[in-house]
Amino acid sequence: MMNKPPFDLKSIETALQKYLFETPDPDESVRVLLENPQLLTDFVDKLFGSLIEEAAENENLVKFYQGRRLLLQTVKESISKKNLALLLMIKQIESKKEKLAKTMGKPFEFQDILDKVQTWLEAPTREKGVSILQQNPELLTDQPERMFSHLIDEAQQHGNKFFVRILRTLSEFFRVIRLEVGANKTASKDELKKAVEYALDHTDFSVFVEGKQPAIFIA
Repeated sequence: MMNKPPFDLKSIETALQKYLFETPDPDESVRVLLENPQLLTDFVDKLFGSLIEEAAENENLVKFYQGRRLLLQTVKESISKKNLALLLMIKQIESKKEKLAKTMGKPFEFQDILDKVQTWLEAPTREKGVSILQQNPELLTDQPERMFSHLIDEAQQHGNKFFVRILRTLSEFFRVIRLEVGANKTASKDELKKAVEYALDHTDFSVFVEGKQPAIFIA
């Protein structure tokens, strides 16, 4: 028996439906997995085990589920826990952004920076992420930190302690990148790559992992 997952089952159902039946192309399947990191959990892996058992009398269906499970496991194993934490982090921000904007009663003044932060975090590869940083040097300034400070204030006012911890972690991540790059806003790709790797190694992502399940899903 599978334990009850500490995250939204509806989001898993929707994403799993798309992954299984709407992505015949392998590249598209990988994209869906990266856009829906809730699929890269032990719970979903066990769910595939149950699906395979239930389809035991249908050889073609068993092979189909096994193939999809293998691709999921391959993607999961290729992503470090910290990179997975970043993917999960941006999903949490997306879910809270609209609610915070409505609460503030006015357009979010840092919307442009937030959109660029999201674009960077959603980059499918490290190389693509570095290119986005090069194309958007404002991400190498203190603007992301000021944006997250604003979001933190709003989240604190509404008692969302867990989201505050998430935002502080992301703010620290961008602060470390900024300090590593320094005043060199025209840093080379190699320099930016090293800055990102340094930030990954020197940011505490423990808020995102609780036991074997990503704590990001605990709302």
